[in-house]
Amino acid sequence: MKRLSVFLLILGLCGFSFYKVDRMRRTQALPPKLLLLPSREMTRVISFGNEILMAQLIFLDSMFFVGSLDDPPTERTYRELYHTLDTVTYLDPYNTDGYYFAQGVMSWNRSQIEPLNALLRRGMAHRTWDWQLPFFYGFNQFYFLNRPEEAASYLEKAYQLNPRNEFLPTLIARLYYQADATKVAIEFLEEMIRNTKNENLRKWMMVRLKAFKIVAFLEDAVALYEERFNRRPQSLETLVEGGILKAIPPDPYGGRFYLDKAGRVRTTSKFAHTKAPARDQSADLFIKQ
Repeated sequence: MKRLSVFLLILGLCGFSFYKVDRMRRTQALPPKLLLLPSREMTRVISFGNEILMAQLIFLDSMFFVGSLDDPPTERTYRELYHTLDTVTYLDPYNTDGYYFAQGVMSWNRSQIEPLNALLRRGMAHRTWDWQLPFFYGFNQFYFLNRPEEAASYLEKAYQLNPRNEFLPTLIARLYYQADATKVAIEFLEEMIRNTKNENLRKWMMVRLKAFKIVAFLEDAVALYEERFNRRPQSLETLVEGGILKAIPPDPYGGRFYLDKAGRVRTTSKFAHTKAPARDQSADLFIKQ
């Protein structure tokens, strides 16, 4: 009887507490707060061997927190959120949600790109089959850090993990081109063409390959001009005037090749508009013998 009385008293106190909390929630909007965590090492200790469960509970709290925000996160909030997701992926390095959520929320704050990339490197070390992690990493390297060549190498890893992503080869080639590695882009495209089973994709990549071979050809012509005349050509037309080329090859995309201010070979088409390939003409037709 005494135990029953104590139980009813506790039940009554809980009910009253829930009533007060619910009434406060209705009358006063409480500011959202992210769960305050100790160090990730201490969090592992207090999980008592339930790291995966603890990681998921912490992740759900962080997801609900971000969803409850009315204003963009502050720098302090971003730092706290990073600590939270770092703890999640430290406790469970195979936690898919932690990496994907981090990319979606943190990537648009430039101060968090390097910490975010550290999380993605952890993910790539453990989730070796997950093509999206190197894809995220490559995107961050290119878009936020202006490192196109490193971006291309990680997108190449993503494509190797999932060759069904048929849009990646052309994207990777464009990144290599922007990183001043045209011949590497050509090698990669040739490998993709050899291995693709999709005939439409093969034709598409053949046009891109032809354009990149012309770029490499023009880059070699520029280098030959600089070696012969000890100065940089002012334009591609200068190569014709100097006797290096017979004519400037046409862009298979329908654009026009030119030299930018830095002396790089560019095209007005930007390799962006696929069309039927122009009549095939060997580069030998354009170079002086």
